[in-house]
Amino acid sequence: MPRRLLNGRYQSEELLGSGGMGEVWRGRDLRLDRPVAIKLLTVGDDEQTAAERFDREARTAARLTHPHIVGVYDFGTEDDDSYLVMELVDGPTVSALIAEGPLPVERAVSIALQACEGVAAAHAAGVVHRDVKPGNLIVDPAGTVKICDFGIARLPGGAGRDTLTGPVAKLGTSSYMSPEQALGRPVDPRTDLYGLGCTLYAMLAGRPPFAGDPLTVLHQHVNEPPPPLREHRTDVPAELDALVSELLAKDPADRPDNAAAVRDRLAALLPARPGSGVPGPRGRVTRPGAARRRRGVLLVAPSLACGALLALVGVALLGPEAETPVAGPAVPPAPTTAATSRPPVAATPSAPTRRTVRPASRADRTPASKAPSRTPGPSPAADPIVAMRLSIQRQVTTGQLNPDAATDLHSRVDAIAREIAQGDTDQAEAQVKRLRDKLAELLRGGKLTPDGYRDLRAEVDRIQADLS
Repeated sequence: MPRRLLNGRYQSEELLGSGGMGEVWRGRDLRLDRPVAIKLLTVGDDEQTAAERFDREARTAARLTHPHIVGVYDFGTEDDDSYLVMELVDGPTVSALIAEGPLPVERAVSIALQACEGVAAAHAAGVVHRDVKPGNLIVDPAGTVKICDFGIARLPGGAGRDTLTGPVAKLGTSSYMSPEQALGRPVDPRTDLYGLGCTLYAMLAGRPPFAGDPLTVLHQHVNEPPPPLREHRTDVPAELDALVSELLAKDPADRPDNAAAVRDRLAALLPARPGSGVPGPRGRVTRPGAARRRRGVLLVAPSLACGALLALVGVALLGPEAETPVAGPAVPPAPTTAATSRPPVAATPSAPTRRTVRPASRADRTPASKAPSRTPGPSPAADPIVAMRLSIQRQVTTGQLNPDAATDLHSRVDAIAREIAQGDTDQAEAQVKRLRDKLAELLRGGKLTPDGYRDLRAEVDRIQADLS
């Protein structure tokens, strides 16, 4: 696949999905040497509104650091393209799980409980998601649930205002939309509880509470009671059936007070296990707030239906009415280690580095109807560490460097980056000297050609100059 280097450090590797809002790429942070998901904004019907909404999604997700919310690492623009760098997660969306049939009661309750924890954290920060649905919940192999896509979230101070959204029918997905959203009324945290109720219903029944075309479904949300859950599942406990009914109340005042209260009621339905914490999937204890250190591979895509479905984290690319997941990315919100078998490179910032985003003008962009795919192209690397990594890759690709030797060189670059991150210039310079000696050794041993040696030495000189 074509590649593109963003901000001198984020290397795109594979296009995972594309739609009306943007493209999502599997990529790698060459500075920290870890996998990431890169979302690129593409042209829409209203470029300025799309850019502002993209900006809002980044700022919203960046302020939320929680084990059950997909993290945002960075955000900026490159050649007038806005991009969002997110964590990756390996696993299907709940939507993909439901497609295989109703979930066991215990698993459905565990997923809903973890989603409640993430929703409660967002509400504590003043953020209402407004699109809680199976396609925006991702489950990793260990059973950990992540909430993604804050593209239409209501920010603090935005009560009753939908300043960056289109017609009300587009504020969410019709099958999981609350009555107040369908009627264009103000939303509050109880709006997300309704979406959670629809999601829990779908997990247990194998289908959402209402079906039909979007307008018919919206009418049902506002005017009709859902079919009793126990008509679909006789094994659903009465307490769970009652909770789902409360979550699906037409009047927000009739729903539970908050997500924490719902979480506690769900926890009471799971078998307890010795020790502290909340019962988790398959009896595993999940300690609220405890950071989970997991490496991941992003999933995504509206049309990927093979083996283990990869679901992308960050945003619904196909638009709000699409129930096929564009799902989302999971490494921990603030990982501190590099890729497998390599030492730590540098601590991950808890919030993304904010770069100015200039809304694209219509004159700067190709009309939506003729918008080509944003195929990444080459970009120079300003960071000497990143440039060194890219040069090592290039020497291997062109046959100038033995692949086995490249692994050792990457480890030595990691060591330099680690010392730089810790502020130890003397040790960093010592590691640079060892790297120079290693290059000379590879040249003498025939594992590095003279041309490759010259190119790599030039990158080492850039690192040395940067230290000086």
